[in-house]
Amino acid sequence: MKRSRFSRALPMAFPVALLVMMMVVTSSGVVQAASTIETVKNRGFVLCGVTDRVPGFSLHEADGSWSGFFVDFCRAAGAAVLGNADAVQIESYWLDALEGREVDILHAGSTWTLVRDTTRMIDFPGIYFYDGQGFILHSNLGVKSLKDAMTTKDLKVCAIGPSSTARANLEEFIANTGVTWTLVPIQTMDGMWRAFFGGRCDMAIHDRSALVAVHAGRLDDSDDYVVLPEVISKEPLAPAVRSDDVQWRDLIFWVTMATIAAEDLGVNQDNVDDMLAHSTSPEVRRLLGADPGIGVGFGLSDDWAYQVIKQLGNYGEIFARNLGPKTQFKMSRGLNQLWRDGGLLYAPPVR
Repeated sequence: MKRSRFSRALPMAFPVALLVMMMVVTSSGVVQAASTIETVKNRGFVLCGVTDRVPGFSLHEADGSWSGFFVDFCRAAGAAVLGNADAVQIESYWLDALEGREVDILHAGSTWTLVRDTTRMIDFPGIYFYDGQGFILHSNLGVKSLKDAMTTKDLKVCAIGPSSTARANLEEFIANTGVTWTLVPIQTMDGMWRAFFGGRCDMAIHDRSALVAVHAGRLDDSDDYVVLPEVISKEPLAPAVRSDDVQWRDLIFWVTMATIAAEDLGVNQDNVDDMLAHSTSPEVRRLLGADPGIGVGFGLSDDWAYQVIKQLGNYGEIFARNLGPKTQFKMSRGLNQLWRDGGLLYAPPVR
């Protein structure tokens, strides 16, 4: 029997129509399910995950409050969306909690890697801290440099694993250099510090900035430990969000960029009101919402970046308050300086 042109077209037309319907439904479903900004507005606070017990970056204080560089960027999201930096609930979480929708955003010193970016439902909206992994060790070993450590046999080195970049970096370093070290795998951050300070390991590997912070925080016995000056990897640290909400990803990116742009443009907590009222710079006026436009794409008021800077400060102020020379950590900014000062930080144009 000869089929009509209509019947012959059905096998081709049906899958196409089905695909179009799926795209419409999927697109609509994603928008509704992933509208994190609306969810945060309705909830009244941002759910933010951090890594606990990293002084200067994220530390849970005895009174229940949180402090640190990463914590301030959690609070910046609250300032941007809700106009209130205190509208944030902070808990200690890692990447799996983000994928499981237990938090809206993760500020936990996550390294942006190819595998994490391409195999997990996670996006990294911009680097805000350039770091590298290094070592802390017991000073009674007499080791002062990485070269010294490489010639010391049978060192036991604690590393978090298996998902941490620290363990992978250490395994590659041992394989590439032939050092006679023993890797001691530890499952959690707390477990690693207990193992190292308890003497189970001679050394521990972690982001060098975090090692410096932990070392500085040991006021009673800091002389018993040494942080080596060298690093063995590049660790671009970034906030992390789920990859199903482009608008939320863009907002978190621009929250960071707003703090960097503010520093570059000379806007800070002390002068932000004056700059809002009197600046003639088009970029400053756009950044602070004096000229309309920067809130439209997010469904936010145009003063969202003003709120971040007013309540938290620019990038330099956030760094200085938590990590800088006037803190116990006395960190220099290094690569985390503005581009004009020899660092790697600059923001795309605010226009």
